[in-house]
Amino acid sequence: MRATSDDRGSRSGYRVILVGRTGMEGSLRADAGLELIRVRSAFDAIGELGDPIDHDSPSRSVVIVGPDASPADGRGRSFVQALRLVDAGVSVLRVGRRADGADRGPFDGVVEPSLSPDGLRAMLEGGPRVAAEHAPAPASTEPSVWPGSESLTEGMPIDALVRAAVGAEAKPAHDRVGDEPMVAAILRGQDAMGVGLRLIRERLGVSDVELIPPGEGEPPEHAVGVRWNERVIGHLVSREAARRELQRQAVWLAGWARLGEQRRELEAAAFTDPLTGAWNRRYFDKFLPAAIERTRRNRGSLTVMVFDIDDFKQYNDRYGHAAGDEILAGVVALLRSTIRPTDRVCRIGGDEFAVIFHEPTGPREAASKHPESVYGIAKRFQSQVCARRFPKLGDEAPGTLTISGGLATYPWDGASAEALLERADELALQSKREGKNAITLGKGAVRACGTDADAGGETSRHEGQ
Repeated sequence: MRATSDDRGSRSGYRVILVGRTGMEGSLRADAGLELIRVRSAFDAIGELGDPIDHDSPSRSVVIVGPDASPADGRGRSFVQALRLVDAGVSVLRVGRRADGADRGPFDGVVEPSLSPDGLRAMLEGGPRVAAEHAPAPASTEPSVWPGSESLTEGMPIDALVRAAVGAEAKPAHDRVGDEPMVAAILRGQDAMGVGLRLIRERLGVSDVELIPPGEGEPPEHAVGVRWNERVIGHLVSREAARRELQRQAVWLAGWARLGEQRRELEAAAFTDPLTGAWNRRYFDKFLPAAIERTRRNRGSLTVMVFDIDDFKQYNDRYGHAAGDEILAGVVALLRSTIRPTDRVCRIGGDEFAVIFHEPTGPREAASKHPESVYGIAKRFQSQVCARRFPKLGDEAPGTLTISGGLATYPWDGASAEALLERADELALQSKREGKNAITLGKGAVRACGTDADAGGETSRHEGQ
């Protein structure tokens, strides 16, 4: 299945996933149209391909495998097939010396570490220099398995694994209008029901199959329920399709619907903090590098605020952990009411939080300056925390809680995720040292606002109540 514009959107550029040590990051990073992601293993590459950080990621992907991460003999073809179950349009290359006549095996081509961004684009876009080498690898008739999963699958073919995963009955290839689009939609976190309806129409050769969601009135008499256990997911309706065929497709669609729900539940559990509902450290570590890369391509700005609650331990000790939990959840709720839809609030420690302020499409107001507007948001949040009433703190509820934090802005205060987080943390510690209840803005960000600052940055204090 080659992804269509409906499946992939209209995003431009290339998403380049470098697996292991390729030696290519330095040269490729110079091209603003390439989004680079580094992973350690072939298995990580499969997961990353199916899980772009958001819908702004480029629509076309290429996986480049370094010599240290290339799958062992017999697994290379399985690896390539697994990638194409996720995205049939992906190009898969391996690093080697083309001058030595390196065998490309199941890969689409061999690239040297010195390959320029233009050279890579020529290969991906079918330039005459590499047309012969970039020809698709022949399909294999041998059983294939997910890399590293032989003990679980015992040689089961990948398409059989997909059918087994959703309980679909085995069907000959000519009767199966590709389940691959469903796999791709679910792995990308998209709603697969629209894709499923399209496939059902193709399978049955009719055009009027629709899904009526539950709760939208009484379904027609000829409707067929899409159920998982006792729960009704919806009803399939069609005047053209035979009822028996519609029932078969309803069972198939229910399996995929449940699989999609499980995927979303697992993602929520993996990336959110159960107490506060904020994103967790795992999400922060994944999102920030991608957001910085996008900001670099768009020549924009991005700010990280690190903050914690002043003397939080004393609230836990004096009022109990229930009061501490109420404070943490309340602070996140306040922050979410203050930040913009594109910003992210993450809990990265016990009472330590990080907020990623970024504007993927640029500022909403043409004359606004990013660090300046973020600074205003941070100060407003600081003021709201001071004024907030937390019932479990009793008579001392209003005016006792304060926060201290630091604001570091890309690219002035740090050019990488690690550097930006470290600088924001240093500025937050400075706020603590200077008396707490303060937000310290990095020197580079202050300069970007058009004001002067000393080497330590600029500190804002809220007097409290």
